[in-house]
Amino acid sequence: MKQNEKKLSESLEKYLLAIYDISKNNPDIIVKDVANYLGIGGASTATAIRTLAEKEYINYVPYGTITLTSKGLKAVQIKIYRHNTISNFLNQVLEIDLDSSDKNANAIEYSMTEDVLTKFVHFLDFMGKCSCKEPKWLNSCKHSLKAGKLLEKCANCTQGCSGCQGGCYNMD
Repeated sequence: MKQNEKKLSESLEKYLLAIYDISKNNPDIIVKDVANYLGIGGASTATAIRTLAEKEYINYVPYGTITLTSKGLKAVQIKIYRHNTISNFLNQVLEIDLDSSDKNANAIEYSMTEDVLTKFVHFLDFMGKCSCKEPKWLNSCKHSLKAGKLLEKCANCTQGCSGCQGGCYNMD
């Protein structure tokens, strides 16, 4: 997706992802299939489908079948990749349970501007693939999250932390 191109709303992305999921088992998707899949009314679904077609994410003519365009498929692939990257970070690095990391990944994705989201996912992807694996600071951070306090060696590093003198990790 181009930097200056506005990303799809969360609602439209849900429709696009539903079309993608349904298409795995059914090449002849109609509006009713998408409505049933999402548990949303037919009129709302038809409006969203028309919008996706106008934006060229799908091929659709009224009462016809729905297919993803190459633009739509690319948007789905990017969405899935970003979501999985953020969710994996939350689960594997911050040790948040899978269900919560999945829900929070969605919230994070839709709370950021496109340029910030792109850089954030790039950073997470880079850190996940970096040959250094876990830098020392990451292990120290994991410790502080579990223990509720900083390691002694880290306390000196964080003394200027917004005036909290490194005590912001202790939530007691």
